[in-house]
Amino acid sequence: MKIVNTAITTALLGVTLSSSIASASDKDLLDTLYENGVLNKAQYEKLTKQAEEKEVATPVANTSKEQDDWTSRVKVSGDMRFRQEFRDSDTKNSEKNRSRIRARLAIKAEVNDEVDVGFRLVTAGGTTSTNQTLEGGFGGKNIFFDRVFIKWSPEFIDGSSLIVGKIKQPWFSVSNNIWDTDVNPEGIALTHNQDFGPVKLKATGGYFFLTNNDKGSFSDDMTMYHAGLSGAMKFNDMAKATLGFNTYLYNGTTLAEYLNCETGKTCPDDVTGFAGDNVNGDADADFKLYEVAGKIDVDTGLLPVQLFANYVVNAANGIKSSEDSAWLAGIATKYNSFKLSYNYRDTQLNAVPDTFNDSDFNAGATGARGHVVKLGYTISKNFSTSLAYLAAEEYTDNNEGTAGTDRNTFQIDVKAKF
Repeated sequence: MKIVNTAITTALLGVTLSSSIASASDKDLLDTLYENGVLNKAQYEKLTKQAEEKEVATPVANTSKEQDDWTSRVKVSGDMRFRQEFRDSDTKNSEKNRSRIRARLAIKAEVNDEVDVGFRLVTAGGTTSTNQTLEGGFGGKNIFFDRVFIKWSPEFIDGSSLIVGKIKQPWFSVSNNIWDTDVNPEGIALTHNQDFGPVKLKATGGYFFLTNNDKGSFSDDMTMYHAGLSGAMKFNDMAKATLGFNTYLYNGTTLAEYLNCETGKTCPDDVTGFAGDNVNGDADADFKLYEVAGKIDVDTGLLPVQLFANYVVNAANGIKSSEDSAWLAGIATKYNSFKLSYNYRDTQLNAVPDTFNDSDFNAGATGARGHVVKLGYTISKNFSTSLAYLAAEEYTDNNEGTAGTDRNTFQIDVKAKF
């Protein structure tokens, strides 16, 4: 009878160990059976070996841990937008109605505790726009990289980061009258965050590349230096304010030298330059921008309200009161699923390079002023629609004889993000 029981026990135990993953409790069981004489030495050694081989061959728990670690380190996000846009102005053949799409897909990975990397794919490669107009006989749409970066945040300098590549704008900003939100500068940036009691300071600096003239020296290239400082202070549960200062200094070869234009003469019309047609044909003009910007957030209990404003002056060629400054002021609020914002702006002819400023207002041209109103509505989680009306008056000729021209833009957006 003992022989039969031993045989049955051994068979059942063998099946159990063969169809499962061995653990410490399996080894304890084998030891107990061997000590009580249920298993002989040969059976004990055979089953122990099988258990050890299966434990090495099938590390399910470790694999699951590695998978969980990978998904926690890699983040995928993006959004898609459909826009119907209507434009008209006082100039001849200026009306433009078009349907446009935008898609963005971003991937960010944590390499280790100090290093992050990432990139973003978009539907267009323009400096100030990632929209693709629906046209071309159902042809395919292009894909571009608009961000590719490495970010190093060393532990020995708490709060500091070094970012290289094509990066998100590192400076403090409250508007797009200097930088369109689609602009992603290329170069090197440093950031540092430091708390001083209730005040949170952020310092930024950078060196960015605009042109590469292939002349063997960085001094021949057009570059931009940036330095900025901003501070945020929370007064109480109802109010918070942020104030910032930025400088943007353009350096190196002027557009005239780059294009071999004669000094003081207008460069070719088909070339858009960083000191191009928005400086009255003076291709030697430079830009040294100094900006002060701020915002105040107040929660009244009924509606949250944000007031924001900025002022910028171009001091490169001597400040002319009618040409070298720009300002913007606005207000924003939200109620339940609705968002509403309004701003008024005045951007003089040479205040900012018209290569990088808001491409929707006055078609990106400077020497204009006017209103921007936006109303948004959240339909459901991560799905929304919005309306925008941009009313611009171009009050400077801008080399086109269009002073006094009104340019109106109306946009209807549907957006989903993930």
